[in-house]
Amino acid sequence: MKTRIWKGSLAGVLGLGVAYSGAAYWTGLEAERTLAKQHEMIVSLPIFKVKSHQYERGWFSSTETTELAFNERFFKPYLSILPEAAKGALSGTVKYVNHIQHGPLPDGRPARAVVTTQFIMSDDTRKMLSRFFGDKEPITVTNRLNFTGGGELNVSVPSFDYEETLAGVKIKWQGMTTKVGYDSGYTQYSVDARLPGMVLDAATKGHFEFANLAYQSDNRPGETGAGVGNKELSVTRVKLESKESIPYEIKLNQLISLLTRIRIGEFINPAGEIRPSQADLVDLKYQIVSSEEKQFINTRARFSFAKLEVNRVPYGPMRLDLSANHLHGPSLLKLEQAFADIQVEGVEPARLRQQYLDAITLQGGPILENDPRLVINDFSLKLPAGEITLTGNLALNGYKKGDLDNPRVFVNKLDAQAKLAMPRETLQDLVVAQARNLFMVDASAENPPSVQEIDELAKNLLASQLDVWSEQGYVKLDGSQVLTSAEWKNGQLKVNNHVVNLPPAPETVAQ
Repeated sequence: MKTRIWKGSLAGVLGLGVAYSGAAYWTGLEAERTLAKQHEMIVSLPIFKVKSHQYERGWFSSTETTELAFNERFFKPYLSILPEAAKGALSGTVKYVNHIQHGPLPDGRPARAVVTTQFIMSDDTRKMLSRFFGDKEPITVTNRLNFTGGGELNVSVPSFDYEETLAGVKIKWQGMTTKVGYDSGYTQYSVDARLPGMVLDAATKGHFEFANLAYQSDNRPGETGAGVGNKELSVTRVKLESKESIPYEIKLNQLISLLTRIRIGEFINPAGEIRPSQADLVDLKYQIVSSEEKQFINTRARFSFAKLEVNRVPYGPMRLDLSANHLHGPSLLKLEQAFADIQVEGVEPARLRQQYLDAITLQGGPILENDPRLVINDFSLKLPAGEITLTGNLALNGYKKGDLDNPRVFVNKLDAQAKLAMPRETLQDLVVAQARNLFMVDASAENPPSVQEIDELAKNLLASQLDVWSEQGYVKLDGSQVLTSAEWKNGQLKVNNHVVNLPPAPETVAQ
């Protein structure tokens, strides 16, 4: 009797072992397919070139080794605006090893596989990082592949305290955690990233800190295929105190070219120095929510902060609330795909710009044909001189294909309204700043006007002009505030409910 029980138990154990081995082999095959897809997504990024890739599949576990090199051809147009340290990094490689433990119970819980990523570093790099992290791994990446085809990616960076007594440098880094959930088709995903904070003290340089930086997003395709969901960014505090003057030369023309592919002149490039300064930002929040109504997408964005202090001058609170409504979902999806299909590597800026314009002309037309709406629901910023408020909306009605070829027809199909209130002192500061730019362009001119003369001239001109506009009814002067409104409808402009006689259109003049 005992022999039968023992044989039955042994057979059961062997059966379970065979079943688990078969399941492990199957989950290993499925994990390889999933990781192959994820590898394709990484190497499809234009910033990388694959130097080597190897997948060694075993029965219960597998190993994937990848080495990526930065695509120097992609970065070539931007080398002039990158710091020297970043330029040197572009000649290096990124190498990592994925250790894949097959299911069905890779870590004691049901899953297709669990993947742990190990980054391969040089001895010098690891030695340098050990000064901060000690024996802890600088970064830990775990990718859990679910049976449904989706998964969850977790990335963490440990905290550390670092101090150089002689240099007077102290760093307190509180770590980072990021969780990314995704479905089998990588069309729906969620992100939760949190950085509790960092404090950097440099005795001769200054102080920098931030606290409770968090980012969450949840995105999914709507019925039209266009993405809907929400994104939120918040930070409790960002504080900066600089003890040194920092020279700068900002190449805005190259930055704009980098972001928009539009080339402009160098005259907008500011240069100078940032003098010892202080900044303190409190309770920053940013949110975008996109929803779907039939075949149209509605998007709302909110941005706010409780306080921004610059060189002991307080600003805020500030709030901004914008909406973009009635956007044709299928056309948005086509436009997004058209942008994604544009090849950027090795393409001349002029040709690249034309490709973007062609995509907008071809795919963006239906968006305009479906009466889109842009709304400034609320804007408020409190300044030392008072408060700026702004509300408004812009609508396009009855657009037809080809209207963009006739600016007069297009503009007449726009409806716009706006209400603005701002401190007179703030308006005066803006005018003075613009006047300085206009009158001080040529520093080599003989007997250039003094800054004080320019400021007084600008203030007098503004005061005179405001009095004229007030008498004409275009603005209202209410104590220290300047108030006005504007409306554009059926080709007619009203400012503060007073019709403004506009010059005739060019076609009329020609006739």
